[in-house]
Amino acid sequence: MQPVRERTNEWALWVVAVSCALHATEELFTGWQAWAKETLGISAPTSWFIVANAILVVVALITASGGWRRPTAALVVPCATLVNALAFHITPTLIQGRVAPGLFTAAFLYLPFSSWALIGAARDGVRPAAMAKAAFGGIVLAVGVVFAARAV
Repeated sequence: MQPVRERTNEWALWVVAVSCALHATEELFTGWQAWAKETLGISAPTSWFIVANAILVVVALITASGGWRRPTAALVVPCATLVNALAFHITPTLIQGRVAPGLFTAAFLYLPFSSWALIGAARDGVRPAAMAKAAFGGIVLAVGVVFAARAV
């Protein structure tokens, strides 16, 4: 007989990983590249956009598979997607008065499920220090990608 696995909130990590793929798809088909050039000064060829987002999805899946055994790594992507949703989709939509491409998946997938990954981690006993490191890593990742893309 196998031991019963304790129920956790690690499932949210998997939803965030799938959300990354859905978010990139929404951005691709709603004109994110033209919007990003105009709004953020990012010129992202389609091939670069697809490869960068494929890497993100793979990383999100790999880190989700580690779950709370590697909580800092597992929470970097949810932290980055929260920053992405707030700083690069919701805020620009409010400031510009027009929908930023990617807003819907940012608001209805990233915001709730990335938040739940953090809330669930805390409820499951992930140490605050690990969560703080993940938050720092997520901010650096989200903002770093924008600055790196602007530099290219």
